[in-house]
Amino acid sequence: MATVLGVVLCGGASSRMGRDKAKIELASGMNFLEHAVERLKPVCDEVCLAGRSHWNDSLVALPDPTPNRGPIFGVLEAIRYAMQRHHACLITPVDMPHLTCHDLQKLVSGWQTDDRLTYAVSQPDQKVQPLVGVYPIHLHDSISQHATFDASLTRWIKSQPATVIALEESHCQNINHPEDLP
Repeated sequence: MATVLGVVLCGGASSRMGRDKAKIELASGMNFLEHAVERLKPVCDEVCLAGRSHWNDSLVALPDPTPNRGPIFGVLEAIRYAMQRHHACLITPVDMPHLTCHDLQKLVSGWQTDDRLTYAVSQPDQKVQPLVGVYPIHLHDSISQHATFDASLTRWIKSQPATVIALEESHCQNINHPEDLP
């Protein structure tokens, strides 16, 4: 049976927020990071963090090999780690607290059907959400090659055959500024 590594991308500097987004507390009492980890657990065989390593001692932390160069490098590091015992990585950002377990299960189900890149687009505009997707480990070399000349994960995605899963726009809202907080 194919296994999935859940990955919370948390390597950004949070400069637009003015404070560490991972530590922002939600009404539930959990912070963004705890919430992101908890929504991955029912869907994935293992959960890890990509980016900063000092937030949660109970999870594997994959430091950015190339800090401040974009999430493509966090995705690559996650895939490298997943190659040890998983078939794909389910990537989610720490700053998207409205994503649900149901949304993530839809992505995993899409990947299980087609065994190829599966990513979210937000409705109604079909905006590509490169940080919400399932990245099969067999794509490592393709992403790595692209990253040598272009750090845009979105441009790479648009060149790939993929399964696209539509999600509610409100579920795909990044919380980047204090005024975006729920």
